[in-house]
Amino acid sequence: MQSAPKVVIVGAGIIGTTLAHDFASRGARVTVLDKNEVAQGATSGSFAWITNQTKFRNADRLGEEGARHYFNLHRLSHLRWRYLQDAIDGLPIRWSGCFQSAEPGTEQAEELAAELDRRLRWGSPTHRVTAEEAREIEPGFEPGDENFIFYTPDEGMMSPVQLTSKMLEAAIARGAHYSPHDAYESFRKTAGGYEVQSASGKREADILIFAGGIANPDLVEGTGLKAPLTHSTGSVVHLAPLPRLFDSVILGAHVHAIQRVDGRVVIAKHFSGSPVGDPSTPDPEELVRIAARVLPGLKDATVEKVTETRRVIPVDGLPVVSRLASLPGVLSITTNAGISLAAGLSQLITTELLDSVSVNLLDPYRSQRFEGEAGVGVDSAAPE
Repeated sequence: MQSAPKVVIVGAGIIGTTLAHDFASRGARVTVLDKNEVAQGATSGSFAWITNQTKFRNADRLGEEGARHYFNLHRLSHLRWRYLQDAIDGLPIRWSGCFQSAEPGTEQAEELAAELDRRLRWGSPTHRVTAEEAREIEPGFEPGDENFIFYTPDEGMMSPVQLTSKMLEAAIARGAHYSPHDAYESFRKTAGGYEVQSASGKREADILIFAGGIANPDLVEGTGLKAPLTHSTGSVVHLAPLPRLFDSVILGAHVHAIQRVDGRVVIAKHFSGSPVGDPSTPDPEELVRIAARVLPGLKDATVEKVTETRRVIPVDGLPVVSRLASLPGVLSITTNAGISLAAGLSQLITTELLDSVSVNLLDPYRSQRFEGEAGVGVDSAAPE
């Protein structure tokens, strides 16, 4: 094992811990650094929907080809989550399907119709259902006037903080080391690799990965690596644990809701598809009342907390994989879709860095697109 590569990962969110597991599974000597503790950044405030959607936040320049590539990357990553769920006992993911609904004749219904058309053409098992069929599948759901409904049976959700902790535990079981409250400070290139400086001291590394989420732009500043973000916040209302009321992800016209594995319900206003520049935190009690219209079981729910988190949104909406020829073994990964994509991106990045290949599936998301080199998945076509 002394010849195994030494890997330092900066960030103990969902991306960083999944990378730690995958590198450790390949025999690498892994250390995960975090300035706080596991899953304390954007992961903790995520809605946590594992999605097949074809319209992506802030990706206004993404044409048909690029959107389909990104959709397929999501689908590939879903398969990897299922594999990891078999490999790691107790991974809190539930594949319980998703309903999206709107009132017929509204702008939201037109958007859903366009979304449904893309999903059908691109191979998702999404399909239209009536309100009666929706209630048969999900008895806790009462769509009311929102009877333009489609259902995607192979979508799901996770409990993100618990899952991230599980991924870290699985990595540690394979020999990884975890160093919380240990802020990354700098690195320098050496004859044999890299020397990484953190609050606790210096470490040697053959591979250094920045997976710091919203901190990535600051972490890579001055290195030549790129992690350009645009500012956006997202608010989620967390309800106190309840008996199991519903299984599916519910995305209504006015509220989105998930009941996680631990019984806690999280609700948000247009969290999953909202644009950059969302309004400030909604009134939580009012949002509960709105949610209870489509999920009557929430009528007497108690608000436990509200999280308002800065979201990780690259400037063009797509993941940013940044590497430099002058710094082999150093990589930055930044994405706003870590819930859906962490499993897939981690596998691709692990392969690229350990097997010294260029993984073609990552090409549309490389940072060279910000230097005037068009990515495969980005074009100038008008958004669909």
